[in-house]
Amino acid sequence: MPNDIENVADESLEELKVEDTTNKEETSEKTFTQEEVDRVVSQEKARFERKHRKEEESKLSKFKKLENVLRAGLSLSDEDDVLSKVEDFYKEQGIDIPDNKSVNKKDAEILGVADAQEIIETFDDTEIEARANELADKQSKGKTSARENAEFFKLGEYLTSKLKEKELETSGIDVSILQDKGFKEFANKFNSNMKMSEIYELWEKVNESIPKKPVSTGSSKSTVPNNQIKEYYTPDEVDKLSSKDLDNPTIFERVRESMKRW
Repeated sequence: MPNDIENVADESLEELKVEDTTNKEETSEKTFTQEEVDRVVSQEKARFERKHRKEEESKLSKFKKLENVLRAGLSLSDEDDVLSKVEDFYKEQGIDIPDNKSVNKKDAEILGVADAQEIIETFDDTEIEARANELADKQSKGKTSARENAEFFKLGEYLTSKLKEKELETSGIDVSILQDKGFKEFANKFNSNMKMSEIYELWEKVNESIPKKPVSTGSSKSTVPNNQIKEYYTPDEVDKLSSKDLDNPTIFERVRESMKRW
């Protein structure tokens, strides 16, 4: 699909080229800024995805009608898995059902992400959360499609990000830190249940201690022998830990737990 989008975008750019016909001996083409190129590509990509989504929705509508016919014909309830019931029915008739994997799962996932993005851009956070909860309930019952799973994952990413931002704002911390590559790598070391503000406080402590370390061969060596690892670390003690110390999973975990008591 990416190649199709690029081809469509290239065609659109060609249409935008303007030739100066006032001088027959000289012709010139209009040049485009990167912003204009990005805008055209983005518009064509969105148009391509909308068209693809409509085609998929038309197919899904037909499948839904077929499902309703099968439910009525086999006297199935809304809780019954139509596919497995139909397969069982025809197997009992001696018909061999070929094992066919999901139809174009990649396209379904792309559509799911597009669905989520449209919801994010259209609705407020309360409505987005309601949709995510609806999908979570459906997923817990094993009733979500590949498209819905992709939508749920994308909505989950968005809501998790918003929660982190809200928590940092409440603590008076600039939310732009969430885009810092070093901070993201640092935060990924922690359990997802730990508050982002606590992770930031530890991040500050670690980075404040870096300029204080002497630039020497031994500066990267651990200053804490294994037999001296503590159960609890004070803020001052954390400041004195080297980067090598914090690479020790035991020390790192105990520092994190100590922070909860500061």
